[in-house]
Amino acid sequence: MLLAVDIGNTNINFGLISKSGRIARRHSQPTKKLNLSRIINIIKKDKTIDAIYMVSVVPGLTKGIKKKLKRSFKNAKIFVIGSNLKVPIKCEYKKREIGQDRLITAFAAKSLYGLPILIIDFGTAVTFDVVSKKSAYLGGLIVPGIKMSLDSLSEGTALLPKTYLKKTRSLIGKNTTTSIRGGMIYGYSALCEGLIAQFRNKLGRNIKIVATGGDAPLISRYTPSMKKVDLDLSLKGLYLLSKV
Repeated sequence: MLLAVDIGNTNINFGLISKSGRIARRHSQPTKKLNLSRIINIIKKDKTIDAIYMVSVVPGLTKGIKKKLKRSFKNAKIFVIGSNLKVPIKCEYKKREIGQDRLITAFAAKSLYGLPILIIDFGTAVTFDVVSKKSAYLGGLIVPGIKMSLDSLSEGTALLPKTYLKKTRSLIGKNTTTSIRGGMIYGYSALCEGLIAQFRNKLGRNIKIVATGGDAPLISRYTPSMKKVDLDLSLKGLYLLSKV
């Protein structure tokens, strides 16, 4: 089995993947409350781990997690994207600034869904990444994530309450909480729909769209152009990279 590890600012996702590419198990924990020992104990009950592939946007955690995984899975080779392994994709973005998570999801998306393609990733930030029909990562856009926006409303105001994202039935909120939730959902769906239209104007109507990240299923319900959601895109990218 291959263990894929995606270390994000909000969550850390673990995927146990078979040689055929089937994701047998998934585990996710909040980054700030990670209990790695518990995850390792669960994984050890499943199968022998032959290799570990990691992608991280939290440098302060990467070394410690790698060290503990190496100690726990002594026979497994460990690869860290951007350190001892590169994503095989032509990159037109400033290389010192590109997050390896964006490259791995771009690599997965182009391999699984074809080109050209736009990847919308709902993480701590919402990122829009483009891979051209010539298989080059062109770059994209970054906007504040939904949770970050929700938190900023309550933290930056005296009267707006702290709330969480939940589907809404009406465009017009009838109280403060539903107004905030509707603002997030319809606001981000409109943002996505508008930007998708601009990317299509620039790169062609045939550009494929795939969304990933925790809020993708909810926002896609309100975004007609966002038909494909793949929550395991980064884990699949790590598996595909192991086959290169």
